[in-house]
Amino acid sequence: MNDTIHRRWVLAAHPQGAPKTDDFRLEEGPIPVPGPGEFLVRSILIGIEPRLRLMLNPTTETNKAMRPEGAASGLGKVIPSSVLGVVMASNDPDFAPGDLVDGLLGWQSHAVVARGGYNRKNNPAGICKCDLALGPPAAHLSVLGTPGLTAILALKHEGRLGPGETMVVTSAAGTVGSVAGQLGRLAGARVVGITGSNEKARYLADELGFDATINYRTVGDLAAAVRAACPNGVDYHFDNVGGAMAATINAQFNAGARHTRCGIVSKYNLSHTQWRQSDEFDGQFTVHDHVAEYTEAKAELARLLKAGDIKCVERIFGGIESAPAAFVGLMQGENIGKWLVRVSEDPQ
Repeated sequence: MNDTIHRRWVLAAHPQGAPKTDDFRLEEGPIPVPGPGEFLVRSILIGIEPRLRLMLNPTTETNKAMRPEGAASGLGKVIPSSVLGVVMASNDPDFAPGDLVDGLLGWQSHAVVARGGYNRKNNPAGICKCDLALGPPAAHLSVLGTPGLTAILALKHEGRLGPGETMVVTSAAGTVGSVAGQLGRLAGARVVGITGSNEKARYLADELGFDATINYRTVGDLAAAVRAACPNGVDYHFDNVGGAMAATINAQFNAGARHTRCGIVSKYNLSHTQWRQSDEFDGQFTVHDHVAEYTEAKAELARLLKAGDIKCVERIFGGIESAPAAFVGLMQGENIGKWLVRVSEDPQ
């Protein structure tokens, strides 16, 4: 990495449907200098995240209620994303050179941070230090980051699983779904994972111990497949997809069944001209409503990770240049586990 150049990806065009690499533009310039109360972060790893797709649409009457703080992205703006980085220079007494931190710093090699200026909703402090005693650096963007926190806190507040119950997870081979499914098994539930390839289905069954898997692309009759995999009905649906698939699963609910609306991947690639406000957003689980529980939840996830009770496969792409192609592949459903882009080496 060249430590004399600031490289950043900005939005060149709002995607029309599925994103393309041409929707992004790489810019270069001098490394920014921190001012009073600010500090400079060099990016180490960038998280590639499906939630970004909705942020790439322009603000309209349809979606402005979801953006109370304004658009996270816009033409010419840095692409937002979770980043693990190291403090290089600091004018903030609470952050020293060498500290590992994470926050919503975006697809860029360096970022100047004013505390509270990034990720205000997710993290009121704006950015937080990473405790490597909890787990390795990359885990702070996967199991110990927003994906893992979403899984464990959704199960705590909405899943409330008991032994012998049946849990269905959609988009189950992604980071959130795979962690949620493993937590369901630890609670004693029968866990069924729905995914989009035989490779992913094998991963869920052989590596993560899911009790049953369904490849929705090849199964034909999804309703019949869910009935076969869930002979006693469905008690909890951890829903990352929404749409017709969610309706098919929910039609097989038992009395008292629970439904966590975590994501609606089936609609993420709609362009802003196709998008309509959907009642699927109503009641959607938002991990950021539980910030006060992050510390305790991270400690529990770290304990399970160290014990080998949960795991997450990671694929790391080399170089900031690879970020757009990785994101395009993610949105085409190619990923298993967490995808990351390595921008620079971890000094520790």
